[in-house]
Amino acid sequence: MEKGPVIRTIGNASSEKKEMSKKEIINALFNHFESLSPQEEEELRKHEYPKSEKEISVINFANQETSRLMKEAGIEPYDIPTENFHIIPSDLYKKAGGDNSIARAFTNKQGILFDAQEFRDNPLHFGSTAIHESLHLKAHLSLEVQEKGEKIRKTPYREGVTIKALQGHDFHRHFAGLHETIVAETQKRLLPKLLDCPALITQKEWLLSDEAKKIKNELIEKRKIPESDIIWVGKKGDDDWESIQYTQQRKVLNYVCDEIKKQFPNEYKNIDDVYKVFLNAHFTGRLLDIAKIVEKTFGEGSFRILGNMETDRESGVLHLESLKKARGRQKKGNFS
Repeated sequence: MEKGPVIRTIGNASSEKKEMSKKEIINALFNHFESLSPQEEEELRKHEYPKSEKEISVINFANQETSRLMKEAGIEPYDIPTENFHIIPSDLYKKAGGDNSIARAFTNKQGILFDAQEFRDNPLHFGSTAIHESLHLKAHLSLEVQEKGEKIRKTPYREGVTIKALQGHDFHRHFAGLHETIVAETQKRLLPKLLDCPALITQKEWLLSDEAKKIKNELIEKRKIPESDIIWVGKKGDDDWESIQYTQQRKVLNYVCDEIKKQFPNEYKNIDDVYKVFLNAHFTGRLLDIAKIVEKTFGEGSFRILGNMETDRESGVLHLESLKKARGRQKKGNFS
């Protein structure tokens, strides 16, 4: 599994420079520390926590399962080396992460950072998040490589189903919400299998205990969280729990899959078969496969609606309403 990702390129750079840019990404994957600046390497080697046997075990699981999904999508799989996963102190993570997240994948560096404060004592949460971030790194990748004089600039143009603005244009992106939804839904679907890892037997026994079930039921009642979304509950109080994110966006995806299944009952046995079309597009980058079935189910312009969904809760709610209206109009048109 040493070949690494198949990277597409666009831009005005020469074929030689584009090839060099692709090799830099692949080198960052398999020789990760060489892609870092001297300061970055020094900080990581000095401050990152050594990974425990449990953490290494769930990283291996994340690689195994994401590679299996890649293969099913027709993409040659590869593993992300264990050394590319960095569990670092909170202050260092906040400096490098640059947002309000607790873990983040970096495409150009081919590494993943984790806030130790959130994960160090919770290998189940770490494993579930390792799946999420590995899916990001293993997504379809297209680079824009521009050449200006002696300077070469490479930026991700396509990651998974996300389409970003070209260099020199105002910031915009499409399908960002759908991208995160596909990743989070896949993370959720792999959670029961993750929990069966021998390294997590202690965590599984706790979650199956009467005490944990009581805490979980109280959380479900209070927070209105679906039980299948809950990753972890602990004993430390109201904030000692973790769940799969992008709830509203995942409602959109599940609704879209359900309606497509109804529209094409002979092509898809269940909504899982439809979901797989979206997941495969995450790895292949082929948006046309999902565009066709969305437009035929929800009407002209509906794929653009789905593409405009962002990652915040309100966007998920609004786009679900918009797609339900589009579906209603499409049904009415079919029967008129």
